[in-house]
Amino acid sequence: MRKGPLADGDGDGDGRGYGDAVFAFEHPSQRERLRALAAVCDPATKAVLSRWALRPGARCLEVGAGAGTVARWLAWRCPGGEVTATDTDVRFLTGLRQPGVVVLRHDVRTEEFPPGTFDLIVARSVLCHLRERDSVLARMVSWLAPGGRIHVEDPSFFPAASSVDPVVRQLGAAITATLAATLGSDVETWARSFPAPLLDQGLDEVGMRVHCSTLTSDNAAGTAWRLSVADLLPVMDQRGILPEAAASAALAHLGRPGFIDVAHAMIAMWGVKPSDRGRKRRHAVDQTC
Repeated sequence: MRKGPLADGDGDGDGRGYGDAVFAFEHPSQRERLRALAAVCDPATKAVLSRWALRPGARCLEVGAGAGTVARWLAWRCPGGEVTATDTDVRFLTGLRQPGVVVLRHDVRTEEFPPGTFDLIVARSVLCHLRERDSVLARMVSWLAPGGRIHVEDPSFFPAASSVDPVVRQLGAAITATLAATLGSDVETWARSFPAPLLDQGLDEVGMRVHCSTLTSDNAAGTAWRLSVADLLPVMDQRGILPEAAASAALAHLGRPGFIDVAHAMIAMWGVKPSDRGRKRRHAVDQTC
């Protein structure tokens, strides 16, 4: 495996980022948090990816593969092809030993693939955490073969901002501010700009989808929120964004029986790199599910 820098974001310039400054990979709850997020996001992600046939021998890339659930599924969908699953820390990907999956430690900000390498690129909850998101997206598009497709999916916390529950509004704002201050993340406006970033890259067949999950005390979205807030709690307190006592009280609120609200939105965009022969008319198709 190729070894790259550990940080997905540069935070305040101290070299610590996603998986280090926050959401540390060695934290005992990190695997559970990633699995909860996968349980929330995978059904909608797979529903979109299932619409597109993969040719025999297709080459796929998942950037920021996390726990590997999407990479494993892509390998099942594309027998005879190859799925490259990357992350800056691959400890949760070591179990991907099935044929057709290559695990690679890779920093998408600084490390390249040859132009035209992949038929499908998937990046979920990655670009929102990178300050260099626009330039990274352009480089990822360059890695597509002609006719290849890219699928980018990121969160936006606008549902929390509009909640009638003041605790959910408070937590959503605290999460947004903490990630911005620590990593340079944008979980507020970046995904709300979709699909314009792919139209700007000159892609064809551009579309988008918005998916919001129900947030309860005992479902996967609730688990992901509670584990994420618990992980961010010390940073929230240190930066004066949300005192530890207030964050702890908010966590108790999320865990009370009968609690229900709407979690953050996951917004996906996709597009196809024009082929060398016969460029299709560029257009956007707004699809929701």
